[in-house]
Amino acid sequence: LSPYDDLVFLRIVTLPKGWKLLSRYLELVTSGSELARIACMAVFRHLRSIFGNMPSDISAAETMTRLARAVSTRIVRMELSDLSACLAAIVCSSLQPPLRPLGSPAGDWASVIIKSVLDRATVLLTDQHVASNYSMQNRALWQASFDAFFGLLTQYCMSKFDSVVHTAQLQPAAAAVITREMPVELLRASLPHTNEDQRKQLLIFAQRTVPVGTHSSHGSGSGPMT
Repeated sequence: LSPYDDLVFLRIVTLPKGWKLLSRYLELVTSGSELARIACMAVFRHLRSIFGNMPSDISAAETMTRLARAVSTRIVRMELSDLSACLAAIVCSSLQPPLRPLGSPAGDWASVIIKSVLDRATVLLTDQHVASNYSMQNRALWQASFDAFFGLLTQYCMSKFDSVVHTAQLQPAAAAVITREMPVELLRASLPHTNEDQRKQLLIFAQRTVPVGTHSSHGSGSGPMT
């Protein structure tokens, strides 16, 4: 999309009617088509603008759920190169995406569709018959996109953890707060695509969360990192 097209897209999706229009478009556009890829990339590039705030009324929230479902439906039909483009769009965004845990009262739509990208890639790359069709270039493109996204995700988690610890470590519910704030499902969905260094990074982060969890709950651990 050109900068002008991007501006028009943003103006559309800032309105509830725009959410409905985009949802309907994604429901009708052919799966795996160039138009579907472009539309989904635009959504991923503007996750904060679209899904950053919880709508004030139930009807609008239902529309957001419909939009997230429409995006996810297109993602489960995508090939690896399109998935790479979607993750790259997140990283290239000028705004931090709302990486919330599933079920978050603040809205989990962005995490739902990001997870669908990671899960779809896992399916493609673990199916030997499908994976054998991908060139080294396709695999390298996916890995580069994932690595950039993983850096964004872990940076967010560490920043969120530090923020919660500073404000809640003296409270009995500190571990519960950490668990509630961490995008656990995104971390888990990322695991199949991580390399050894990235898994070590997650392990170190998990070890940082353990003392908080053990102080505030009897052996419950720190849900996010398991």
